[in-house]
Amino acid sequence: MTAIAERPAEAQHARKPLMTSKAILLMNAGFFGIQYSFGMQQTAVNPVFTFIGASPDELPILNLAGPITGLLIQPLIGALSDRTWSPRWGRRRPFFLLGAIGCAVCLFLFPMAAALWMAVLLLWLLDASNNTAMEPYRAFLADKLPDSQLAKGFLTQSFFTGFGITLANLSLWVFQKLLSGSTDAGIPYWVFISFWLGAVCSIGSILVTTLSTKENPPTPAELEQLRQKREHGNAIGDIVAAVRAMPASLHKLGLVYMFQWYAIVIYWQFASLSLVRSIFGATEDDKALYAQAVGVNGLANGLYNIVTFSTAFLLVGLARKYGAKWVHTLALGLAAAAMFVFPHIGSQWLLILPMIGLGIAWASMMGVPYIMVVSMVPKERYGVYMGIVNMMIVVPMIIQTVTFGWIFKHLLGDEPRNALMFSGALFLLAAVAMTWIRPPKRQSPVVPLTFRQIMGYGRVLVGSDGSPSALRAVDRAAEVAAASEAELIIATVYNPMTARQEASLALTAPGDTRAGQVRGEEHGRQVLAETRERVNTARVRLAEGLVLPGDPAHAIVDAADLHRADLIVVGNRGMGAVAGTLLGSVTGDIVKAASCDVLIVQTLPGPGGDGDPAAEPVEEHAEEAAEGSAGAERSRR
Repeated sequence: MTAIAERPAEAQHARKPLMTSKAILLMNAGFFGIQYSFGMQQTAVNPVFTFIGASPDELPILNLAGPITGLLIQPLIGALSDRTWSPRWGRRRPFFLLGAIGCAVCLFLFPMAAALWMAVLLLWLLDASNNTAMEPYRAFLADKLPDSQLAKGFLTQSFFTGFGITLANLSLWVFQKLLSGSTDAGIPYWVFISFWLGAVCSIGSILVTTLSTKENPPTPAELEQLRQKREHGNAIGDIVAAVRAMPASLHKLGLVYMFQWYAIVIYWQFASLSLVRSIFGATEDDKALYAQAVGVNGLANGLYNIVTFSTAFLLVGLARKYGAKWVHTLALGLAAAAMFVFPHIGSQWLLILPMIGLGIAWASMMGVPYIMVVSMVPKERYGVYMGIVNMMIVVPMIIQTVTFGWIFKHLLGDEPRNALMFSGALFLLAAVAMTWIRPPKRQSPVVPLTFRQIMGYGRVLVGSDGSPSALRAVDRAAEVAAASEAELIIATVYNPMTARQEASLALTAPGDTRAGQVRGEEHGRQVLAETRERVNTARVRLAEGLVLPGDPAHAIVDAADLHRADLIVVGNRGMGAVAGTLLGSVTGDIVKAASCDVLIVQTLPGPGGDGDPAAEPVEEHAEEAAEGSAGAERSRR
């Protein structure tokens, strides 16, 4: 068999070059501007509504723009960006550049609103622009970075999230100290400067990313897929198909999102109203004291976002050690504690205590779940699934805007401090719901999604040609799959040559091991059926069986890429192996070409045995499974 010198182009897309820390910072710089805009929405939009006449119980419904535009725009933009490619502009960059321009224009105009309806309209346009920029940016990151750098990339976004929102919030507090006076509509002049600074940051930071970071060009096979998508489908159909194919763990993550995003929106809407009572002993009717409370709220939000960008990279180490699932669970618990404490603090300088907890939670919310998502979904659908995840964010927001006004008025006694206590209870429920999520089947080799004593795999592929060596490999693959709760794929590769061609090969190239392999598709199906009978399906979930023509090594490696397997299991010798050799040529070629872990099962006969595993039943013990997983780790390419 000829050794594999080069992988097919369509399989090479998974191999992405490592990026330097500087390059990762530059590619994420645009997120700073997007998050400055988002920070102004968090802290300044509701005070503007209040300044021009909105009552507290009207605030939730006035914020309906955000979740509605997110629900409609993000999945659509994600699906469209998946279907887009321009040699000059790329796939994602046109969308977040267009969104940044819209953000800059809306931020410049927002403080000029003289009536409530004008402010609401500008909020709709601002949120539409933010959503157009945000979702493709997350997919852009997943497109560019190899698996080993995804955690660093997403938590770099958390760093810029904290940095951008910090500047937005602190600008309110700082400019309030420097400027006085207000418009006839009652909007202070210091609000103008904060919004205008955001407009500059929004477009400027996106330009840094656009000019410094090019997108990875698609392979010819990927370009053909894009062409077929445009010709035979539409973006709406992509969204519907993706929703139907969502993994179960992603549905469970939606429940966590329901609680955590409902809770954080309550904080954004009612923090300043709580502070004017707890710190100043007044209500929003006292415009002067309420303006001071808005400034203090900006300072508090700045504090928690300083904590966010200070701890974002620390979370990488914690996730690496304990698993992303438990890091996020702890972070949500800290957010719950922060909301229970916040309404009872009477000094603005003591607000740093709950803001530490909220800042850690916000860093986790903006980074850790996305590590989980990209490990669950196929690369070519990152855009649409990032949009769906953001639907899971905006649906709780919509529910909050249409329900919380009534809850606030009739159940919480029109008391903003009770609203924040209610937010804390929801964060606590989110933490409990997080413990229900089973780890996604494909875990990051750098940042595991849950803590395990053995290496976890989500999808194990084993090649079988019916030989004793291959059957022993199937037994070991079943053990590893059972221990990791993974799907098991069995692949049988057959020789498509005719009998005459095989006889000719045996005469002209007697050393070529293609002679004597599985002959023909029918023989391949028979071998596959016999192999499947060996697997205890009560303990192992069989995903599918594959009968593939062609070169065994090429076929197995390409099938592993196509089906997103993260472990290939093979015997060290198979049918046609040269007697006395330690490693068969097929196995050696798989090791050279595979882009995932390879477990090579020792199949030489033991003392007093003949090496035939047919008489050796699969062991039902976790210790052997752990041993198999350790072997896989040792075989990591």
